[in-house]
Amino acid sequence: MLSPPAILLLGAVLVTLWIAWRGGRLPPFPGRVNFVAMQLSASWWATAAALEIIAVTPDSKQFWAKMAWVGIVGAPSFWTLFIWSYIHGELAARWRLLPVGMGLLTWVVAMTNDLHRLMYVSAVPISDQHGAALDYTHGFWFFATTVYLYAFMVLSVVVTASGIHRAAPAYRAHYLGFLLAMAVPWLANIGYVTDNVFLFDFDPTPFSFLLMGAVFYWLITRRRLFALLPVARHALLDAMPDPVLVLDADGTVVEANPAAHALHRKPGGLIGGRLDALPALDALLSGPAPLQNGSPARLVELRHGTEQRTYEVTLVALTSRADRSVGRMLLLRDVTHRRRIEARLEETVDRLIAARAEAESRLIAEREAKHTLNSYLSMAAHEFKTPLAIIDSAAQLLGVEAERRAPTMLPRLARIRQAVRRQVNLLETCLADDRLSHPTVTLRLDTIDLPSLLRDTAEAAPNPDDGDQPIRLDLAACPPRLIGDSALVALCVHNLLSNALKYSPPGSRVDLHASLDTDEEGRDRVTLTVIDEGIGIPPDALPHIFDRFYRAPNASGAPGTGVGLNMVRRIAALHGGTVRVDSRVGAGSRFTLLLPLAPPASGSTDTPDGMAAIAETASWDPPSDR
Repeated sequence: MLSPPAILLLGAVLVTLWIAWRGGRLPPFPGRVNFVAMQLSASWWATAAALEIIAVTPDSKQFWAKMAWVGIVGAPSFWTLFIWSYIHGELAARWRLLPVGMGLLTWVVAMTNDLHRLMYVSAVPISDQHGAALDYTHGFWFFATTVYLYAFMVLSVVVTASGIHRAAPAYRAHYLGFLLAMAVPWLANIGYVTDNVFLFDFDPTPFSFLLMGAVFYWLITRRRLFALLPVARHALLDAMPDPVLVLDADGTVVEANPAAHALHRKPGGLIGGRLDALPALDALLSGPAPLQNGSPARLVELRHGTEQRTYEVTLVALTSRADRSVGRMLLLRDVTHRRRIEARLEETVDRLIAARAEAESRLIAEREAKHTLNSYLSMAAHEFKTPLAIIDSAAQLLGVEAERRAPTMLPRLARIRQAVRRQVNLLETCLADDRLSHPTVTLRLDTIDLPSLLRDTAEAAPNPDDGDQPIRLDLAACPPRLIGDSALVALCVHNLLSNALKYSPPGSRVDLHASLDTDEEGRDRVTLTVIDEGIGIPPDALPHIFDRFYRAPNASGAPGTGVGLNMVRRIAALHGGTVRVDSRVGAGSRFTLLLPLAPPASGSTDTPDGMAAIAETASWDPPSDR
């Protein structure tokens, strides 16, 4: 039957459900799920208590008393989880399994009480009156659950008390409201458990939810509970290393984090006063061009302890939901270290610019000196060639005279002419290397009589003083014409033949083959192959044999500069061709020069992709009929 106690409880249910609905519609805040779950658990508990009062028979009253245990366990448990989440940050969802599991277990124990009497030992009416309340004698599980619930409530009190200690005055009302809200049902339950407090002959704890709901209504509507979050303030304000100041609409400082308080160590602090204590900031807000919301940050110098530091100040306007200005927030970012680094960086950049200018000046001077030196060397080389030509002509004339009068002088004259040719070749190599090293080198193209060029080059190739190493020419398949730089092509062939002769033993022969074939793209090209039976090239030297100034380890006994093969590769690349080598130590070497019948439209001293000189080791045997 409906009675005043039942009406009060149902009213508590409506208030609690409204609070749960209101909490669920608010913007997200830490512990919102736990808060709503706590309110729903309290509604379940009050509803079951109201139905127990309305029930008439002892069995139905006992049934609803058992049904209430889901809410009895859930309300304090979810309350503790909410308090922890609200003050210290959101807990993981798995923590909700604890109240849910404990509530369901206790509900099962209560519903099966007739089998074990762990929850209620007995339940008898307190009087003979129809619908009288029951007097319960509790069993072991009731007291075990009570200890569990009280442990949670003690934990919530400790967490709330620690929050009050750390909170600013503006937020302490929230924590005091929490303590009041949890104290009412807790004290009522203690009175019921100790058989000292009853209300309408029933457990007063469900009735206390009315008062607890009133407290929450006051916190939500009057104190804007969940609108200003202490946990957010602690994380985003107190923990910020940079100063933050909050000013109301009148310019009074209403909040400041510890970093801001450190800027003003005088008695009284910053809160409650104006910005007069920090004149630099006050001038920034009230000067001729005050700092506005959205304007770029400005720099200000403030003393922090004994040190003068630089801060970057940003202003953020604080508005209400009605877009009414309620205050301003000043964010001060310490940029002292950055400013010092920027100053040092500017100095470094200035020094680098000066160093660059000096380096460029020296580079220009070096280029001019190099150009002067190259011009002098070129002139000297040309000057050297004239007396060498005179010496060669004189030796040739002396040779003609010696054939008739002093045949024994012929070998000496031959060595003189051979020495002259070596010097001339060295000068030609130096001049060609200087020409190839110039950044604007171009080919002097003409139509070359290739067989004649190869014969003349082979005839002029140097022989050792005491050796007879004839060069065998195989020009049967040689193309008659080649478009290229005749001087550079002749230099290529000369360098290859000179190397073959230089590193071959006396009496051995050097073969020069010329043929016509096609490349991978079907274009005609000339293949010039120089084969010797010399000392060969070690495998580890093959990748470097075409590098400038490089000489193989086994070539130290013969004279050379290490630029000949490098020039061969560069000249081949200028013509759009390539050069490769196959060699075996002790068996000889085979150099293959591949040149297109017509070179590309423009040349470069850099080796084009796909035209790089190829150095590879292969197993081969020199021809046996050489």
